[in-house]
Amino acid sequence: MLNTFEKAYFAALKALQRKDYLQAADYFKQAAPHFKDNKEFNLLYETTGLLLAVKKQLAAVDVDDDKIKIEEIFSDG
Repeated sequence: MLNTFEKAYFAALKALQRKDYLQAADYFKQAAPHFKDNKEFNLLYETTGLLLAVKKQLAAVDVDDDKIKIEEIFSDG
């Protein structure tokens, strides 16, 4: 039988499969006390948090897609 921490960890993995990163981060946070010494868990937990931070920053910045495409063309030759 799985305890609540293990259930939260598996729910986080399922949320990652669905690309629901905010939900995954919440589940990882719930599971964190039980898995603090698990390197794989910590890697997934921290990476998900970083991904959310980057997505938040990108959403806050008005990115001009045309400018990015032009810069990519020039940087590729």
